[in-house]
Amino acid sequence: MEPLIFLGAMVALFWFLLIRPQRRRQAAHRSMLSGLSTGDEVLTAGGVFGRVRRIEDDHIVLEIAPGTEVRLAKDAVANVLPQPGEIPPVHEERS
Repeated sequence: MEPLIFLGAMVALFWFLLIRPQRRRQAAHRSMLSGLSTGDEVLTAGGVFGRVRRIEDDHIVLEIAPGTEVRLAKDAVANVLPQPGEIPPVHEERS
């Protein structure tokens, strides 16, 4: 009986420390991608800054320099940068 209780406690610990926070991050990323619009300045996972020119089903077209456009998967967008004069949201660290 004790091994089953220990196993159940380990599964619950694993769930709360690993799986649950990852699902929250994924939901926040999906929300950020759904709010993406033409003209937003973004940072990609590869470290490339650019401005969104077109949004299609599963990819976007970024202008990374005047006249230079690249096509990327939407999932490659790591962050949407705040517009000039816009106050960035404050993210509180939870302990």
